[in-house]
Amino acid sequence: MELTGKLMEALGNLAFDRGSKYFYLVDNLRSLETKLQRLRNRKIDFESKVKVAERSGTKKRKREVENWFDEVAKIENEFVALKTSIQEGGFLENAISSGKRVEKMDEIVEQLMVQSDSGHFGELCLEASESRGEPRETTELFGEMFRKGLETIPAWLDTNEILRIGIWGMGGVGKTTLAEHIHNHLLENSQFKVYWISVSQDFSIKRLQGDVAKRLRLDLSHVDDEKVRARRLRDAFEEMEEMVVLMLDDVWEEFRLNSLRIDAKNCRLILTTRSEEVCNQMQCHRTFELKTLDTKKAWGLFKRILGSETSLDGGLKDIAKSVAKRCDGLPLGIVTVAGSMRGVRDICEWRNALEDLKACSVGHDKMEKRVFRILEWSFNRLNKCERNCFLYCCLYPEDWKIKRKELIGLFIGAELMSKRESWSKAFDEGQTMLNKLIRVCLLEKTKDFEGVDCVKMHDLVRDMALRITHGNSKPESSRDDVPRFLVKSFGQEDSKVTLEQEEWTQDLRAVSFYSQNSKGIEIPPDWSPNCPKLSTLRLSRVSIKEILDSFFRHMCGLKVLNLSECYGIKKLPNCVSDMVNLTALILRDCRGLRFVPPLGKLKQLRDLDLSITRIQDFPEGWESLVSLERLNLSECPTLKRKIIPKGTFSQLHRLQLLLLPPYGRVQVNDPEVLNQLESFIGCLSFTDFYKITRWPKCYHVYVNDILTEYPSFNIYCGDPKELYFHQCKLGRESNYLPDDMESLIIEDCEGMGIRCLSDVFKNFINLSHLSKLEIMNLVGIEFLCQLSSASPRHQLEVSSFSPLRDLEALSLRRLPNLVGLFYGESEPSYLLPAGTFSSLKILWIDGCHDMKQLFTVQLLQNLQNLEELIVEVTGRHPVQ
Repeated sequence: MELTGKLMEALGNLAFDRGSKYFYLVDNLRSLETKLQRLRNRKIDFESKVKVAERSGTKKRKREVENWFDEVAKIENEFVALKTSIQEGGFLENAISSGKRVEKMDEIVEQLMVQSDSGHFGELCLEASESRGEPRETTELFGEMFRKGLETIPAWLDTNEILRIGIWGMGGVGKTTLAEHIHNHLLENSQFKVYWISVSQDFSIKRLQGDVAKRLRLDLSHVDDEKVRARRLRDAFEEMEEMVVLMLDDVWEEFRLNSLRIDAKNCRLILTTRSEEVCNQMQCHRTFELKTLDTKKAWGLFKRILGSETSLDGGLKDIAKSVAKRCDGLPLGIVTVAGSMRGVRDICEWRNALEDLKACSVGHDKMEKRVFRILEWSFNRLNKCERNCFLYCCLYPEDWKIKRKELIGLFIGAELMSKRESWSKAFDEGQTMLNKLIRVCLLEKTKDFEGVDCVKMHDLVRDMALRITHGNSKPESSRDDVPRFLVKSFGQEDSKVTLEQEEWTQDLRAVSFYSQNSKGIEIPPDWSPNCPKLSTLRLSRVSIKEILDSFFRHMCGLKVLNLSECYGIKKLPNCVSDMVNLTALILRDCRGLRFVPPLGKLKQLRDLDLSITRIQDFPEGWESLVSLERLNLSECPTLKRKIIPKGTFSQLHRLQLLLLPPYGRVQVNDPEVLNQLESFIGCLSFTDFYKITRWPKCYHVYVNDILTEYPSFNIYCGDPKELYFHQCKLGRESNYLPDDMESLIIEDCEGMGIRCLSDVFKNFINLSHLSKLEIMNLVGIEFLCQLSSASPRHQLEVSSFSPLRDLEALSLRRLPNLVGLFYGESEPSYLLPAGTFSSLKILWIDGCHDMKQLFTVQLLQNLQNLEELIVEVTGRHPVQ
């Protein structure tokens, strides 16, 4: 009996266990189906956007986007099979076998949702037609040698015998400038495809192959063997019908031509180098030596850079000629020196400049002395603050396009400038600083491939900065009156790089490592560099698996710690909690990072960037960072759902930038904080939304009373001022939208009993900056807004007010109650104001089954800028 009783108890427990598992299985299956529906909606939206782009004939979907579509379709089919299996299977079978399958599928759906988040794909499409190359920003050519080169070199390309051309000359003579003009000339005046590659001193074959492949839109990311990569490049060249010109700028040493396979019959090579020997080793069929300007041309260029605002009266002209002569006909030197003297009218200052120029001596060989003494002279004319800011630019790799915002953030964090009461004022000072360095020709103005404002250092200018900071480990060129740097850049070698301990000296002020090394950098175990003066540490794009506490033990003065894009690191060492002098902690794009120690002691911290990491919660003590001005937690997909209660920001009086996950995991229930911010990305409740009295300059706000995992729409769409209402109950209240809003999205909302959207938002038709409006799954709304019949026709026609005049994109999808665009537009007494929809380029109407009329004749006359019209309406009424 006792044995029977135990057996029955065991069977009962097993049955309960199986029953519990089955109960949770059903619940989990329902949850999975809901997530899959959201994923399906995201896929539908993406597919629609891709189709619209592809209809233009100039766009094609990215391969990774197409792969994502395939993965979603595959998981949809697998879910149907799984659900059928569960429904048809027995109770016991389901309880035992199906639970793990549901869990695994849930993980896959989560991963696919994360992949579809902003920042992963970037743009969904690429240019369909192959690019012939992009024009280069150029400066004006000056002198007979430049004109001769611009005529001679393109002519050489017209013959079949000349396949490789070398442009050589000393540093600063203008080789890159001439090559850029040739590049643009070929694009404008021939059918050549022209691709520009900056090679630089620290190049590797793999990196060079990768750069060429990017220009050809060839994916070599998964091919490691150099010979296989070379064959792929040759195949890509030979598939092109046009002649291809590959321009390699700043080649320092000979490399195997077959590593790029530019021996293809339709391929030509132009390279620039400082050495004629390199031209010979690269088997150039023709070479063009670019020499310095003669005295007359050099003086002409000097005067042109000085400009008309600098009057050279009396004896001033002779001294200015002597200054120009000290530049030895080097265009870079002339431009730099003349830029520094622009606006100077005092003859004493000119005489002093001449004496200083004679005294400069940076550089250790004949060629370098000619160049560097000129550049150093221009550097010496800067004040201490300007010098430090300039030198910090050399912490970035050679030929790097440095984002101005990022660079100014570094200036602020390293406390190189005078302290300002707010980040925005300090930022203005940084902009002024960069403009000054551009005016004196020590920095160049440029943009990156996304059109973002950047600056760039000429390679010789950067070399000078590295030499005088000892940043390239050549102590014979360093100076005692400037900070000591350690700057390293690693290529794509196969072996792991170990830090050299003897380079980390006590006088270091800044260290910057940049790597493309797939196996990363190794920090010796238990090593504690004795660097008490170290203020800035940048280990950017470096693969490090672990940093121990001992590494930071003697870095008590550290102000800026930048570990951005260190993919391998999973946790910060605990000692970071005690870095009380830290002003900036930049961990952006550390995709494996899951743990950050408590930060409550860091009372000097001004900038905290944890974006694109895997952290699960806000760092402990973040609410007490009284100096914090910038907090970035955007694109953190693993962050736990959280409501930030009222009063949390009471100590953060200086906060100006707050970027949170936009899809609703973190909700700010303290709307007063927005009144002090300059930039905000995040989620607000529908109730708190209307308590905001002052909107930031830039905002992406997700409005929802329910903390959701993901909306079906991607909130990052590039508009700096955007509101996204999701799952809200809209009512007839005194609700006002920000007057400067540029994008409005409304999805899955309810507006029962409300005829027009203008009944919900009182100033809707007055939004003069609104360029994009998207409404999806909105129940109840019948029209966008109501026309007025109060004004006589002639007043409406001459009125400057036109509702939605600047709207460029309008999407109305799955609106079951929508009847028309404007209430009263078909009535003779209601007149459509002139200019309504006059800027509209894209109109997309889908699933609006009650819509009877698409356009009136009057509205149709305003659509002169319409480029794309998509109408997919099936319902009870024919659409006119």
